[in-house]
Amino acid sequence: MSKAKHLFAATATLTAIFMASPADAAQRYALQTGADLAAVCANPAASGTVTEEESARLSVCGAYIQGFLGHYAVARRGIDKPTFCLPAEGVSAENVRQLFLALLEQRPQIRDLPANLDLTTSLAWGYSCDKKAAK
Repeated sequence: MSKAKHLFAATATLTAIFMASPADAAQRYALQTGADLAAVCANPAASGTVTEEESARLSVCGAYIQGFLGHYAVARRGIDKPTFCLPAEGVSAENVRQLFLALLEQRPQIRDLPANLDLTTSLAWGYSCDKKAAK
């Protein structure tokens, strides 16, 4: 299975999970585009204070990122040339969240691409295999 198909499958699975059992009964998240994921992953409105709704929203963001990275950890075994190279010590979902939001801030024109492509792009941007090889 190609890298793109693995990433698409993971995104479709996560989207189905979020739609079937939302973090908050009053709120459902459709994580189709980068803009959708950015809305879920956005920083809290007030620094230092996180409302219950924001906490639930950020939990969905963290679950999406963890699911994406978990799937990538399995799928990368079959990938000849990876799109990104995470450090051996790993990365936190929070670091990935911040990297993703920074990319969309710098390149808002990609916000309408599928969420998994925008997340992959942000990881390739922040964890380039070329940069890792140069070290």
